[in-house]
Amino acid sequence: MLLLVNLPVDESVFYAPFFNAAQEGTTYKSEVGAEPPKGWVKKELDRLRGRNRPRKQVSLDQFVKESKGQGKTR
Repeated sequence: MLLLVNLPVDESVFYAPFFNAAQEGTTYKSEVGAEPPKGWVKKELDRLRGRNRPRKQVSLDQFVKESKGQGKTR
């Protein structure tokens, strides 16, 4: 609960639907059975933060290998 207090109400993905409904004088009702497409939240956050580079999935082993390689060049 402590972390939710500091979220910006008008820009938060969590609070925005409720905030917009309150401004319109209605109650927020989610669509029953309708789920957003997979990865929607990450795409929305990337869009809000201005990130244009597409995300790619990396295995844990590959990440560790790349991390060790970058540590040696420093």
